[in-house]
Amino acid sequence: MLTSKINKYLKENTYKINLVPNKIYINNYEDIITINDNRISIQFQDFTLNINGSDFKVQKMIDKEALFNGHIESMEYIYK
Repeated sequence: MLTSKINKYLKENTYKINLVPNKIYINNYEDIITINDNRISIQFQDFTLNINGSDFKVQKMIDKEALFNGHIESMEYIYK
């Protein structure tokens, strides 16, 4: 029983996007399309997230988990 719960958690396809002042944490994305000073574009299973702003830097990046800092001005979701 415990093994099935652990496997379900590890194969979780849900994503998380957390915003805090000047930081954005993203978990379970498909691919990072663009990272530069003004824009971050991230592909998820059903949509692409474009984050616009300035001074973006990668603070942490591990398998399908990323933390960026910078000034976030706007975000847009483009659904497939």
